[in-house]
Order: sequence, then C-alpha cells, then structure tokens
Amino acid sequence: MKTSHGTEFNVAQLLKEPVGGRRSFEMEIPMDFEEEELNQSDPLTGTVNMLRTNRGVLLEAALDGTVTVQCSRCLTDVVCPVSLEIVEEFQPTVDVVRGTFVAVDEEDAALLINEHHILDIAEVVRQALLLEVPLQALCREECAGLCPICGQDLNVGPCDCSRETTDPRWDALAALLKEAE
Repeated sequence: MKTSHGTEFNVAQLLKEPVGGRRSFEMEIPMDFEEEELNQSDPLTGTVNMLRTNRGVLLEAALDGTVTVQCSRCLTDVVCPVSLEIVEEFQPTVDVVRGTFVAVDEEDAALLINEHHILDIAEVVRQALLLEVPLQALCREECAGLCPICGQDLNVGPCDCSRETTDPRWDALAALLKEAE
C-alpha cells in the first residue's frame, strides 16, 4: 500500500488495466479550505481504494480527522472529530489509450479525471467535510452564549444590560393590550 500526502492521483496506468484493477493508498491530507466556517485542525488520515470500472475509477475512502468550527452560541472555537466515508465514481475526460476526448456528463465537474489523467479528490473531500460538521456546534451543552445587546460572553460572567427592553415595533400592540384590560 502506497502513502500519499496530497489529493491528486495519476490514474493513467489504472485506466489502462482491465475492469477490476485496484490501487490502495494510505492518505494524509493537510488541506486548507477556503470556507469561512470550516478550519481543519489536523490532517485527514485514512485509506483510499480505487477500482477500475467499465466507465472510470470507483473511489472508496475512509478518512478521519478534526475540524475547528465556531460555537453557535458564544463563537469560541470548537474542535469536532470527523469521520468521512466517501464512495464516488470518477470518469475520464480523455481515453488513455487513444488520446481522444471522451463525452462525459459534466454535471459534476468534481468527479472528472482531467486530460492529464489526474484524479483530484479535494472537492469531494471538502463537500463530505461540510456535510459531516454539525450545523450548530456547541463548545459545551450548558453554553450561555453572548448577550444580544452588548455582546458580552455570558460564560465569562453576566453583563450590565437591562433585559427588560422591548422592541419598539411592538409598542402599538402593547398599547392595544392595555386598552383591552
């Protein structure tokens, strides 16, 4: 089993093999994502298996790592473990034997093997990570959050804001309620 430290694989030799040809890699992916809400803490590590199919290359990956996201209540950093199971079929854009372009469905460009026979899993891993991260991560279950008025972190201590303020848009309704009483 080979070790890879990136997201790109040259699959030219695998595409020349008959259906059933296999490759396996131990992976370490130190990726930097340009997502504002997602920062990778540690590299993703695991295995990637590739299988030659009649249409292209079937990729099966099992990757583990951690990502850092913000607590949805107090905005502090939270480290979340992630475990990705990826199964996708990549299709070549160029016939490796003839060197001619192949008609492919370009609906999902992330699943295409480029004209240099490079299979890049970066976008597939990024999408899987976004699906794996919790929508509302919490630093702890009893997180008090931030004061909606002054922004004080209520986990550190209380603020001096008056909690009895009302939205002025409700003043007309409050006046009607007082008349009804």
